[in-house]
Amino acid sequence: MKAPRRLIRHKVQLLRLLREILSNEILANELVFKGGTYAALRGFLDRFSVDLDFDLLNQDSSPKVKQELHTIFADLDLAIKDESRNYLQFFLRYDAPENARNTLKIDINDAPSSFNSYERAQLQEVRMFCQGHTPETMFSNKLVAATARFEKKGKIAGRDFYDIHRFFEQGIAVNARVVEERTGKAHIEYLEYLRDFITKHITEKRLREDLNPLMDTAKLNKILPHLKPELLMLLDSEIARS
Repeated sequence: MKAPRRLIRHKVQLLRLLREILSNEILANELVFKGGTYAALRGFLDRFSVDLDFDLLNQDSSPKVKQELHTIFADLDLAIKDESRNYLQFFLRYDAPENARNTLKIDINDAPSSFNSYERAQLQEVRMFCQGHTPETMFSNKLVAATARFEKKGKIAGRDFYDIHRFFEQGIAVNARVVEERTGKAHIEYLEYLRDFITKHITEKRLREDLNPLMDTAKLNKILPHLKPELLMLLDSEIARS
């Protein structure tokens, strides 16, 4: 997972925390790795990702997981800047020069789709194994996340649409049952909704603002003019197949 030079310190902190989580027997059994960092470490994404995201397999284990995480944070000198009262979400501060990024987020979903599928995966960069989303589950949850951010918080993350484009390019299949359970829409209905959402809301400027800190500028400049029209084309093809 290549990081821009200005984010090397953040990458070190991110992977240090990840290694400790995967080395912890309780956490390794209770948590399933997912999200952008997971996809990048598995080679499905070619951009940097700044957060750690997991599914919690058993809600009853939440207090135990929280306790183990607090111990790891203390051992790594990660100060808890903020912590959700309602679910397992932490904003952690680490030492960094003034005006440099100094915060790492870890987010744990305690209500994943019952249709998610998981597999044992090797993360070569950290030389460890983990429980993680299958490629089809990664893709399906990313499709949903692309509009869910806007519906819940009025926010759009350009990286979601870059990631969807990358998953389509690699020929990864969609787990329609995940999409349907999480959105309450038929699979084809949601794809049509996503296509309309992209047409209305996604601009090259919005994509650049979110992706610029995470990617090489030359690579970003090359793909951005083509990303939206190709994504709409790929969605049309998927709709026609469904």
